[in-house]
Order: sequence, then C-alpha cells, then structure tokens
Amino acid sequence: MAAGAAAIMVAVGLAAAPAIADSPPQPDPVPISAVTQTRVTLTFTGNGCKGCVITPQQLILASDNGGQEVSWNDDFSTKRKVRGDSVTFVVPTENTRGMSFMIQPPEEGSGPGINANPVIVFQYAGYEPGEWVERSQAVKASSGSPCWAGTTEASVSLSVNVRAVKLRAVDDSRVRVPLAWVAPTEAAVGGFTSTDRGVVAAQDVYPCGGTS
Repeated sequence: MAAGAAAIMVAVGLAAAPAIADSPPQPDPVPISAVTQTRVTLTFTGNGCKGCVITPQQLILASDNGGQEVSWNDDFSTKRKVRGDSVTFVVPTENTRGMSFMIQPPEEGSGPGINANPVIVFQYAGYEPGEWVERSQAVKASSGSPCWAGTTEASVSLSVNVRAVKLRAVDDSRVRVPLAWVAPTEAAVGGFTSTDRGVVAAQDVYPCGGTS
C-alpha cells in the first residue's frame, strides 16, 4: 500500500474518521534543510511494553504541506524491540514534526487481532500539553492524535503510559490491545481522530495533517 494512500483504522473501524472541530494546529510546511539528528527515548510505564516492536514514522501529505509530501521510514526499516522499559532511536530532527510511533505487540500473530497496530497517542482532545491523563480519562476520550508536534532538541525523553484494553477482533472475539499515550500530554499537530476506548490504530503509516 502506498504511503500517500495509507488506510487508517480506528481500532477495528475500516474507514478514516473525520477530523474533529477543535483540532490541534495544522503542521507548517516542512523546511528542506541540512539533516540534524535527535536522540528520542521512549520510557514505558504502567503495564509496560516489554517485547513490543516500536516503529517511528512520518507522513505529511502534500495537501497538508504546501503541495509537497514529506515522509520518513515508510518502509518500516527503522524499528526497535523494547527491552526492559525503554527504547531509543536516533532520527532526523526535521522529521520529528508529524512523527508517529506504531506498536506491534509481542503476542501479535498468536491469534485473531484487530487487523491494525496501535499508535502512541500524544494528545487527547480536551487536554493541553503538560496535562496528565489518567487511564480512566484516556479510555473515555472520544478523539486523540498520534502526531507529535516535533522538537528541535538534540535529545528528548518521552514517558509513555501503557495499559491493556479489550477490543473486538476480526473474528468478533475480544482481544487485549495496548492503549498507549504520552503522559504528561505532548503537543500534537493535525486533526484529532476518533478512538475506540482511547486507542488509535493504523494498518500503514499514519498520515499527520489537517485531515488526519
């Protein structure tokens, strides 16, 4: 599937949800500049995510970026398995704006799933950057964004709370799925999308922009 036409699933939904009115700011056009590197460390709390495979990716569609599509790691070549309670990537700094992080649970492939991979939510609608979101609030959140506003720093550490929720699988059974969100809240870009018990999931690279 081409990155520009990525099929988005919200949990087990088959179509992309419309953007919510109170969306976070849309991304500015991404500048073309010399690539610098940022060291990004994700530390997992709550149930943790030991054995999960995390894939950082960026996709900003041309329609949301002045006619120029920008993508990074759309071939899934950069990914890391969580060992202990953290994982670290060195990524191009200019590609952190509109970056998302896909989670492949360690039990994936052992049985029916939701036919998509959860992505880490950076901001739920109604919560400002810096606000703490509890599990009970995340589960009740109707919309959120997995699109990081990015950074210009050389090193960034993000705390990711992970809990398990049960969602309906493709065979109509109920399966445990990681619910993962950055806590405290980090600023997101692009539109919010609907969630299922706080979970946003994607079959391919999540497109971050005004219509995501």
